[in-house]
Amino acid sequence: MARLTNIEDVLFPVQECPVYTQYESAMGKQGVVIPGKKALVNARTGRVLGVVGREYVLVTNQKALDLAYECCARVFPETRAVEWVVDACDAPSGGGHCFIDLRHHSTALDFSLVSAEQRPDTFGPFIRVTNSYNGLRALSFDIGFYRKVCKNGLISPRSIISFSFIHSRREIGKSVDFKVNQEQLKQFKSSFSEYIKTFRDCFVPQNLFKPLVQDALRIIRPAKADKSEKADEAWKILSDYIDGLCRRYADELGENAYAVFNAVTDFASHPPSNSSIHRDRNSLQKRAGEWINKFHLSCKERKFQYDRYFSSPARRG
Repeated sequence: MARLTNIEDVLFPVQECPVYTQYESAMGKQGVVIPGKKALVNARTGRVLGVVGREYVLVTNQKALDLAYECCARVFPETRAVEWVVDACDAPSGGGHCFIDLRHHSTALDFSLVSAEQRPDTFGPFIRVTNSYNGLRALSFDIGFYRKVCKNGLISPRSIISFSFIHSRREIGKSVDFKVNQEQLKQFKSSFSEYIKTFRDCFVPQNLFKPLVQDALRIIRPAKADKSEKADEAWKILSDYIDGLCRRYADELGENAYAVFNAVTDFASHPPSNSSIHRDRNSLQKRAGEWINKFHLSCKERKFQYDRYFSSPARRG
C-alpha cells in the first residue's frame, strides 16, 4: 500500500470528536455518547485516525515537528533551529502515525570515519520525530547517522535524547524539557567511528553477505504453512533484490564487513515494497543500529568465524 512521503500530506488539521453508539428502543434507534472516549479525525478527509481515551493529549504532527526543531538545537547547541530542514517523511496511507527526519542543511556536523588514503566516507546526523494519532506510539525523538553519499542510515540504540512520552496529561505538560546526554552522544560517535574502522579491516566473503543482511534485519522466509504461489513469488523478488544489493556493495567496497554494513543500512533506509517485509523503515533502521553494536565484536576476532557468529545467543540479546 502506498505510503505518505510528502511532509504536506501529514500536516493535516485534526479534530477531536465524541464517539457515539446506537441502540434499539421502543422509540426506534437511539444514539448515545460513549463516555471517556473520543475520535481523532483528519479534518481534510473526514477519516477517523484513532479512538482514544479522555486522558489522551492530542499533539498534532505540526506541533511534533515544531518540537523536533527545538530538539535539534538542544542536541547540537552549536546550531540553530532554522538551520535544520525536513529531509524525509514516512507514514502509512491512513496517517495514523508518522516519522519525520530533520537534517542540518550544511556540512558543519559532518564527520569522516576513514583516513584520506582509504577513500574516506562522510557521515552526518539526523533527528527523527515519531508521532501518532492512535495511541500505539509515543511522541519520541531519536538520533540517527547516515552515509552522505547514499543516505544509508541507522538509528542509535542509545538514549541520547531523553524525551519519549505517551500521549497523556500525566506525561505531556504545557512545556517540553528535552534532556540531552552530550557525553553519550560523544561516546556513540566515537564508538561508531571505531565500528566502521573494524568493519573495513574485517574480511567477509561475498557468499556470507546475504545471510548476514537477513540476520541483521530479521528478514525470514515465510514458513511452509504460510506459503502460497503469491508468497513464493514475493519472496523470490525480495531474495533477488538482496542478492543485487550484496553484489553492488561487494563490487564497490570489497569483501569486508563494511560492505555488509552498507548493504544492511541501504535496505533499512530504502526498503522495497514487498509483502515479505513486515516492518517499516523506522523499525529496520533501529535494528541496523542495534546490529552494529553486536556485529563489531565478531569482527574484532582474529578471523571472522561465521559458525560462531550464527550460533551465538548474544546476537539476539
